Amino acid sequence: MQTSLIIPAQIRAGRALLEWSQEQLAEKAAVALSSVRDTESQKRPADSAAAAAMRHVLENDGVVFVSGDTQCGPGVRLVAGRPNIIRRPTRLTAWVGLPFSIEWQGKEITVLVSKEVLEDMGGLAGIELDAAYIKVFEANVGIILDVIKRIIHDQGNFDKEGNLYVKSKDMEAQ
Repeated sequence: MQTSLIIPAQIRAGRALLEWSQEQLAEKAAVALSSVRDTESQKRPADSAAAAAMRHVLENDGVVFVSGDTQCGPGVRLVAGRPNIIRRPTRLTAWVGLPFSIEWQGKEITVLVSKEVLEDMGGLAGIELDAAYIKVFEANVGIILDVIKRIIHDQGNFDKEGNLYVKSKDMEAQ
């Protein structure tokens, strides 16, 4: 499937929607900071491999690139119907997994992604530092949020306190 063309202004706007610095985008996309700066300032084409990596991480975090038409120019917006992250995960809890908070229809929900889910997604052996699990989460945040949306709609995996658990069986249905 061919992806639509994006322009440098869309990369800048997508980054702004997520409140990311150029440094954060470069780190998340695993590209040089100069690649972000050059692409955004139109010194480098927006169809390069670096731009594709930037696009991928922006889309993974919920940015939708909108093509221009006869009425309006190209733009960006956030994906609809996906939970919004309030607090990103910072550490792995040994007995639960990776906790973080989302907003869903005006309510805050604590989500716990099991360690096994992250190990399966990232090919981890279970002995890595927290940073390795967080990196897997960040690389797959779009998939994880889509699974959370499905779990919420199915009204499953909630405990007595209202925490939502993402387990391996939930990922298999993805």
